[in-house]
Amino acid sequence: MNDPVAATSVDARERDRHDRRVLLAVVVWVPLAIVLVSTVIQLIWIPRMPDEVAVHWNAAGEPDRWTTPGRAVLAYAVISLSLILALAIASFAGARALRPHAGSPTRLLSRVRPTASFAPATIVMVSLVMVGLGALQLDGAQPPQWAAPVVIGVGLLVGALVWWITWRALPAPDRTAADTPSATPALDLAPGERAVWTATASAPWPVIALIGFALVAVIVPFVLSPSSWWLWALVFVLVLVLASTAWIRVTVDRRGLTVRSLVGIRLTRVPLEAVVAAADVEVLPAEFGGWGFRFDVHGRRGIIIRSGQGIEVERADAPPLVVTVADARTGAALLNALVQAGR
Repeated sequence: MNDPVAATSVDARERDRHDRRVLLAVVVWVPLAIVLVSTVIQLIWIPRMPDEVAVHWNAAGEPDRWTTPGRAVLAYAVISLSLILALAIASFAGARALRPHAGSPTRLLSRVRPTASFAPATIVMVSLVMVGLGALQLDGAQPPQWAAPVVIGVGLLVGALVWWITWRALPAPDRTAADTPSATPALDLAPGERAVWTATASAPWPVIALIGFALVAVIVPFVLSPSSWWLWALVFVLVLVLASTAWIRVTVDRRGLTVRSLVGIRLTRVPLEAVVAAADVEVLPAEFGGWGFRFDVHGRRGIIIRSGQGIEVERADAPPLVVTVADARTGAALLNALVQAGR
């Protein structure tokens, strides 16, 4: 006798494996193929290139920065591979925690669609621009001032087209009633009893490493160009403020839900009277396009620090808010209890 539940579970696992294969192709293999072809083309062109090639143009379309052809190709490869790595990490972060279960309509591809669509588009854009700018300088040619802006514009347009095609090809997110999270059962509080819950969340090490690299990268021009110290000091402060949001503390008490940064700056607060219900959910950063202050295609707002557990707060006066934090179930349960006690 066939078991329909078991059959549905097998179908869900097979669909999940298929989604992961497609995601790997879209985010990794196709971009890598584009980078390989573009790199080979540029390497073949090196003998036809001048000793110094322009790699940057000002607003008037005039070249203002040069390097050797070999370094230009190396820079393209490093930048492109870094982009692929970053987008792959963002697309797959937390995907292993998503386990399909019987009756669930959730599709991995539809959830990561906002981030995955950018992978081939970004690589196509960068590759077209770099190959196009190289083609303009073959055999010592001096491109007119309008050429570089046109090449960059074409790269942006083609990249946007690739993004649209990829977006349309991947399954559309469909947040049905079955996908809407159920409110977490409220904690049992005695009449007049007070309770506070607090927990922290930190960004994964690749994000922290990227922020550290950005801080170091800002210090270098600060040292090399002391005359522009005020500009680089401003950039350094901005990056430092961004770094402080890589660690957050989430608190639930009689005032509602509050999120603060590492240094105590309040990032957001949902007053208790604005809370309709809270649920503990499993969060994929790719749903929101990566880490940080985000929103998804359903209109939900997010403070996405890492993948995994999170609290989704349905608000009476604003779209739902999703905050990633450990022990989210306890936080959501207490928030629901406080809401019920206040009514």
